[in-house]
Amino acid sequence: MRDFFFLTHRRLTLTASRLRRKCGDRSLMIFLSIMIGIAAALAAAALHTLVDKLEKIGIWFDSSPELWHGRFNWVGIVIFVPFLGLLFSFLFQKFFTGPRYAKSLSPLILALHRRKTWIQFREIFTHLISSALAVGAGGSAGLEAPSVLSGAAIGSTSGALFKIDQRHKMLLIGCGAAAAISAIFNSPIGGVLFAVEVLLPHFSVGALVPMLMASAVATVVSRIIFPSGGVPMVAAAQMWRVSAVPWYFALGGITALVGVYVIKSNYALSGFLRKKFPSAWQRLFVGGLLLCVLLTIFPPLRGQGYRFISLAFDGNTDRLIASAPLLDDLPATWRLAILLLAAVFLKSVTSVLTVDSGGDGGIFAPSMFIGAFTGFSFAHIVNLTGIVSLNEANFLVVGMCGVFTSVMRAPLTGVFLIAEVCGGYTLLVPLMIVSSVAWFVSRKLEPHSIYRKVLVENHLISDDPDRAMLQRLPVRLNLDVRAVHLSPEMNFSEASQVISSAPKMLAYPVVDANGHLLGTIRRQTVTGALLDPDVAENLVVFDLMKKVRSSVLIDDDLACAMEKMEKYQFEFLPVIDEENIFRGFVFRNEIFEQYRKLVREAQFFT
Repeated sequence: MRDFFFLTHRRLTLTASRLRRKCGDRSLMIFLSIMIGIAAALAAAALHTLVDKLEKIGIWFDSSPELWHGRFNWVGIVIFVPFLGLLFSFLFQKFFTGPRYAKSLSPLILALHRRKTWIQFREIFTHLISSALAVGAGGSAGLEAPSVLSGAAIGSTSGALFKIDQRHKMLLIGCGAAAAISAIFNSPIGGVLFAVEVLLPHFSVGALVPMLMASAVATVVSRIIFPSGGVPMVAAAQMWRVSAVPWYFALGGITALVGVYVIKSNYALSGFLRKKFPSAWQRLFVGGLLLCVLLTIFPPLRGQGYRFISLAFDGNTDRLIASAPLLDDLPATWRLAILLLAAVFLKSVTSVLTVDSGGDGGIFAPSMFIGAFTGFSFAHIVNLTGIVSLNEANFLVVGMCGVFTSVMRAPLTGVFLIAEVCGGYTLLVPLMIVSSVAWFVSRKLEPHSIYRKVLVENHLISDDPDRAMLQRLPVRLNLDVRAVHLSPEMNFSEASQVISSAPKMLAYPVVDANGHLLGTIRRQTVTGALLDPDVAENLVVFDLMKKVRSSVLIDDDLACAMEKMEKYQFEFLPVIDEENIFRGFVFRNEIFEQYRKLVREAQFFT
């Protein structure tokens, strides 16, 4: 088997070399983008087919309480099924995915930001299986993020197989992500815009061509597999009215508030769970059981929720109300109000519980679900007042765009994705209004998207272009380790002889017997002391050593090092590890040289 893969890889490499020689790099990229589009579409189709089969089993359980000999037995089995899905997903991740398994797009965004393009081959499959087990059994999360991660892994693997350079490999990762979104929603333009706005904002317009090809091919393959469409949500929207324009502006502000709530509640609840229940097994049982209770009371929160969006779009509130049998004792009006509130304010809670309790999935679909019911609720309430008559279906569609834009900070993706999902551009103007207002207001309340927030707060990524460049380079790879180590009790004349025979440095470290950093001594200090031999004979290194005012850790980046140098006006900083063991120096002039290289590289990428 190993020989087979080796031979296949060799043949692919030779094919790529011939194609590159005959047609050039651009032709090779177009060829690879087509292959990636096909592969990503097949992966997305396999994921959604598996989830669809599992969801149908869950629907059968929901609609057949008589099989379980009584109402309470039925409630028990409905609770048990989602937890079982979480358990299987958790065990699969524990034994098959590795220690650095990512359930969010944040690590991918960070990797691309730092020009890292290697993604493990197994991530093509692990995200699909893990998310299918969790969401198919009723877990409240989306499948778009796992599909994007799988598509990105396909792009990275393709680049590695054909020995593509780093810049073009990043482009192939974008092709895989765009193809995944395109295959799911039958939205080729939305897929490309998502890759550009969220994953690769630094790429130029010329990079869109391979992404467009991959996205278009993925749409074609998806329509061959699913002729009726990918995600079943809404039919074609109706024409909008000019008199409703002020209400679209109001909805834009409301969806911005809801989007900010989604971001903040997501991080607050996730942090609370990890703080109170540090063990993954604790989170599985506590968070999983709480999730199952919420899903039993509010069944519309199960899975991706697209089926319930379709009910609301068709105005079929009776079936929506009937989906929550545990609320049967309440009046119909109260049941509808409770379900709408749960859809808007509890969907993000159940999504966090699904992912943090051991499942897998993303916030992509939940944000669209929340937006749909935000828009529907807004129009429904306005219609009840009698002030004006609004088209609830149109506001449902536009609400999806508003919350999606607020959460993802991708306004163009929101506009074109929702427009393509609805089968046309009938609502293009209202979508543009709501997306613009939601983007503007949400940025005032929360500067960062749900994916970038955790990276910014942990100082892993920055909006400052200069700092962002230096964040791509770790201190570990830019160490100067030539300096000789001095001990504090060493005679000064002996130390001067050691220094004179060593490479010339601005400073030298003073360490104890275990290598722990005690201080530094500058070369000019040594030279000055040697001018008076009588004094030098009575000195030891400790006498002229200066204690370290600041240092950097070996796992920090050059942006952190540069900040400390500017703060203390240093020309260099000692580098230590977590145990205070000296590892080397990092110098200001070398950081400037690395910065100039990054500027030239950035010009090449654009």
